[in-house]
Amino acid sequence: MPLSLTDTVDLIGQDTFGTLKTAILIYFALLWIAIIIWVTKDVLQRSNSIIFQAIAILLNIAIPILGILLYLIIRPSKTRMERYYEELERNMLEGDTAGEKNTCDKCLTPTDKDYSYCPNCGESLKKSCPNCKKSFPNVWSICPFCGNEYKDKKIKGHSKKS
Repeated sequence: MPLSLTDTVDLIGQDTFGTLKTAILIYFALLWIAIIIWVTKDVLQRSNSIIFQAIAILLNIAIPILGILLYLIIRPSKTRMERYYEELERNMLEGDTAGEKNTCDKCLTPTDKDYSYCPNCGESLKKSCPNCKKSFPNVWSICPFCGNEYKDKKIKGHSKKS
């Protein structure tokens, strides 16, 4: 038998409905607080901008459901730590493939591959081949251009293979 309007009003007025209504309100309040806590933690990990952090947190305090949707749309896709590790990995890979960075043997200052002298201590970073007159790094004992053995007392060289 269908409930009449008075029966519905009586059901709403009962204590069980009030308890259910209170439980639902408490659930949504806890959900709202959980969203605010999650957004706060997430925005702190993704951005250094205090203004962006404050806007994201206040947006979720003021407009709970719409705020989380807007935040998920505008938030940075990666955390600061993820970006740092990606940049570190990229720099390591570029350093391995390009081989552009060397260090001075004397003072261990990072130098460019084209430098002939260390900008810090003035140490010679390259030597000239007596045969072809081209320069190459001090650590090599054979000229990479002509194959001539560079005889240096500090470095034991390999004999030229004919």
